Amino acid sequence: MPRLSLISDSADRELDAVRRTVDSFDRIAGVDALISTLRAHALRRMHAVTLDLIGHSRGHGFLVLGNWELDDSPQTAATFSELVRPWLDAVGVRELRLLGCSTGASERAREALRKIALGARREVFGTRRYVSKRDYDGGGFVSDDILVNANGMAPDRRDPVGFLLGAATAVPLAALDLGAGPRLTNDQPLVPVNEAIATAIIDFVDGARSWVLPGLLAEPNPIVLWSEHNSIHRLELLLDCQVVRAYGAYPDDEHGRLFRVRDPLGLSRYLDEVLRPRSALRARST
Repeated sequence: MPRLSLISDSADRELDAVRRTVDSFDRIAGVDALISTLRAHALRRMHAVTLDLIGHSRGHGFLVLGNWELDDSPQTAATFSELVRPWLDAVGVRELRLLGCSTGASERAREALRKIALGARREVFGTRRYVSKRDYDGGGFVSDDILVNANGMAPDRRDPVGFLLGAATAVPLAALDLGAGPRLTNDQPLVPVNEAIATAIIDFVDGARSWVLPGLLAEPNPIVLWSEHNSIHRLELLLDCQVVRAYGAYPDDEHGRLFRVRDPLGLSRYLDEVLRPRSALRARST
């Protein structure tokens, strides 16, 4: 799940229209409900990179979720730091977006973005204009071009991996019948693991969308192999654990499908814990 949409639990015409537009969302009556919802997603081992908080704005452009106003006070920053952040960590959230009208247009609104970002230790974005149901589709918020950060600047969307959302396909990881892929040789960094370790590695992967990039110039390190249902399964870790490549049945048996990793640093640390003690991985010969 690439993002979570949490909508203020206010009974009014405008928010009702947004709720009818967005396919999947949670209703939030206040800070306690926000924490409870994030906890529930974490306990179900659900992950999201983006957390969209959707509601009306008030006064200077402060977002309102139920009975909670996300203003520029120290109390709001402390709430995110002490109560909300642990569950953002558990869900894997990297950015928060305050999706109300002009939540990043005024100096006071941007100060709220700064305070929340400091407390949450994450990027926080607001909006530079009014927002309506036309800014949503079934998947959630679609008007990324109106987002601004605490400095009033558009978010930096440069992609170090080179994966453009427009080039993604809807084939998820769960739809692949994983296979061994192209022929393997002993000079490659092969690491056999058991099913439990393989499952833990896959939990780091955002399996919602995939890319097919034939000729990708990135060597895998390591290539993780495990046996399941009397067949060999294969997952290649690329670009310092930013990406994994999985192979399935034709036509995915030749180039494989690429999936983003939600937490590359976390995956790298996990691999260090479970793989490095066995033996140093051999570098692939060229």
